[in-house]
Amino acid sequence: MITKHTIIVIATSVVIAAAIPFIYLHKTGHKTDYRTFHSAAGWGYDILTNHKIIIHQEYIPVIATQKGFNTQAEAEKTAQLVITKMKGDQFPALSYAELSTICSPDELSRK
Repeated sequence: MITKHTIIVIATSVVIAAAIPFIYLHKTGHKTDYRTFHSAAGWGYDILTNHKIIIHQEYIPVIATQKGFNTQAEAEKTAQLVITKMKGDQFPALSYAELSTICSPDELSRK
């Protein structure tokens, strides 16, 4: 049974985890960059600030299945979008609509 206390702890943890990229990004002298990598699931990306990984994205965000990007270019474009959002003081989460401009809708719905 989930209690009110458990919900508060989970919500607080999510807020703190979401704030970490912003804290790193706003440090003076920061350098935010990305790198792509290939795994068994497909292509993914890391967002780095001062050479430290602050976001590790192995799977395409937003979709329910654990599937990597089909191409390195898709992973790169997505990482660039995340960095743009972070630099604009926006939450770095992506929407299905944003991802559908990078990946084909078939790729996003394919299991």
